[in-house]
Amino acid sequence: MIRFLIICSLFLVYSHFGNTQDNPWDTNEKDFDLFWGQLERSPGTLLEILPKNNTDFYSLRWSGGRTIGTYRVVNHENLQLRSQARIKQVAQTGIANFETAALFNDQLYVFLSDKADGQMLLYAQPYDDEMNTYDESILIASYYNERMGAKPNFSIKSSENREYFAVFWEIPGRKARQDDYGYVIMDAQMNELQKGEYTVPFDGNMSTINQHHISNNGDYFISVTEHNTPNDRIFSRSFENFKAIHIYKIRNNELNEFSLDLDLKRVDDMEMSSNGNVFTLSGIYGVGRNSPIEGVFILRYDTQKDSVLFKGFTPFEEGMIDKGWLNRNISNSRLNNRNRNRNREAYRYKMRDIFTLDDGTTCGSLEQYFIFERTNYDSRTGLSTSVYYYYYDDIIAFKIGKDGNFDWQKRIPKSQISTNDGGPFSSYSSFTNGENMYFIFNDNLKNYNENGKFSRENNTCYSFNLSRRKNAAAICTVNLEDGNTARETLFTRKELKSIVVPKMFKLDVINKKLLLYALMSGKEKFGILNYSKI
Repeated sequence: MIRFLIICSLFLVYSHFGNTQDNPWDTNEKDFDLFWGQLERSPGTLLEILPKNNTDFYSLRWSGGRTIGTYRVVNHENLQLRSQARIKQVAQTGIANFETAALFNDQLYVFLSDKADGQMLLYAQPYDDEMNTYDESILIASYYNERMGAKPNFSIKSSENREYFAVFWEIPGRKARQDDYGYVIMDAQMNELQKGEYTVPFDGNMSTINQHHISNNGDYFISVTEHNTPNDRIFSRSFENFKAIHIYKIRNNELNEFSLDLDLKRVDDMEMSSNGNVFTLSGIYGVGRNSPIEGVFILRYDTQKDSVLFKGFTPFEEGMIDKGWLNRNISNSRLNNRNRNRNREAYRYKMRDIFTLDDGTTCGSLEQYFIFERTNYDSRTGLSTSVYYYYYDDIIAFKIGKDGNFDWQKRIPKSQISTNDGGPFSSYSSFTNGENMYFIFNDNLKNYNENGKFSRENNTCYSFNLSRRKNAAAICTVNLEDGNTARETLFTRKELKSIVVPKMFKLDVINKKLLLYALMSGKEKFGILNYSKI
């Protein structure tokens, strides 16, 4: 529901923009294997795309208001809607709660949770291509919680290749100060591979589980931050109170630990990745609460040998964080006029992705992201109103070699601004084919020449804004060997007759495709970029 609340306004806020003709723009004039389906009336707010094969996929939807409505599953073939059905929230025990949907071996499963006789239960319900349920739902996991008003707290995490998934939950009712978890690992055929419990070996008030990861080999990892002082469990609100990051590979109830001492460094964000036998944890670090970030930390682990390959901190080159930023040609000047207090917000970054490459090296990217609140006071009424400005700005792409040093680091200028909406059309989608990294995002056409090539210099660029009709979806290619970039438009808003939503793109690593999504006036269209042929 969280994701829904963020994007549910897409159809309402932007319904008045653009041309709604149904004539498709099927192919891309650039040198990319990219094509689109037709504009169709949307069957509900898109929550997630579930890739199947070639041009076929499912989509998970919400129909209704913010709190009252129904979940739906839609079957798409050749990029067009074929069939849809309301998810029946009924399990073997009766009315159930919707958890998520996932695709394993081209079989769609809807996960439902329920409570019966003090037991919390998780079921997987299979659906066929016509969106009908068949067979009985499969009991995946269960645990006891007899506390009145208790609700199931299952979490589900799938491997990138969709061959494995993990279900985990916090065990309630234990008096020990440590946090206890139950888990089960399943394969794509719904066979149970392992099941058990584990205890995080720290006082629960002195540690936080940040992420869970299941590799393409079925290995289960968790990352835990250890704090210096208590009452610091909410990771996103924590700054300088970190002692260490602990990674645990969990197998048959045993925790195999490898750690990274933080030495009072601040951790702003982190991501996990794996490829073959190499597991990677990488994140952003700084020092102090209000100072800019300083670099990237990385920990690589050989899952076969159970040994650390590398761990350490890699600082950015001088000026990378604020390179050319003060001289930006930003069409919206609000930021530059807000008391010049840039450190607290303008230099905030989010780690958007991390990729472990076949040779064991790592590439990834950060995005400059912050929210600016302006409060206006009306002296006549005594009322105050707040306006929230969402800034999604420059990208920092990087590659870290086997020795833990940067092979290269590259700043990609970008400016996206929106108001009171969470920035649904902002940010970017990224992927790699092993030779290049690619970034797709909405941009201002004034940043490109008549041939569609990026023409701005010195990290300056005009801002993307939905109020301007002359915008386009752009792609920036970064060579993994040397970090050189090439940037051009993929298509304009006029050509596509809609606006892409990069946050909703879905990477299909199995078929080496990127599923794209675009909106306009309550209609939607899907596209496919085949990156195996780039």
